[in-house]
Amino acid sequence: MRHIRTTQAILVQTEPGQESTREPYDLATAARLAEVHPERIRHYCRLGLLSDSPDPERGELYLDDHAVYEVRRIEYLRREEGVNLRGIRIILDLLRRTERLRDALHFQQGL
Repeated sequence: MRHIRTTQAILVQTEPGQESTREPYDLATAARLAEVHPERIRHYCRLGLLSDSPDPERGELYLDDHAVYEVRRIEYLRREEGVNLRGIRIILDLLRRTERLRDALHFQQGL
C-alpha cells in the first residue's frame, strides 16, 4: 500500500493490480473525496486523463478508488507543481508505463 501526501490529506492507494472491494463512487462523491468540482472530473474524462465507468442504466459517471487517486495526482501536478494539462498527460503516461514495467519485473522475479 502506498500513501500519497497532498497539501490537505493522505490518500491510500492499493497496489497496482489489486482489485478494490468498494463499490464505485458516484460523480458527486468522487469529486468530494478528490476535493474538486464534479465538472473538473468530467473535463479530465473528456481529455482522456481519466477512465470513467458510466452506469449503463442512468448514464451517470462512477469512479473507483484508483480514479479518485488519479484525480488527486492530477490536481497535485496542476496546483502544486504548476504543470499544464499537456505535461500532465505525458507524466501520467510515463508513470503508468513505469508501473506496468515494475509489475512485469516483479512477476518475472516471482515477487
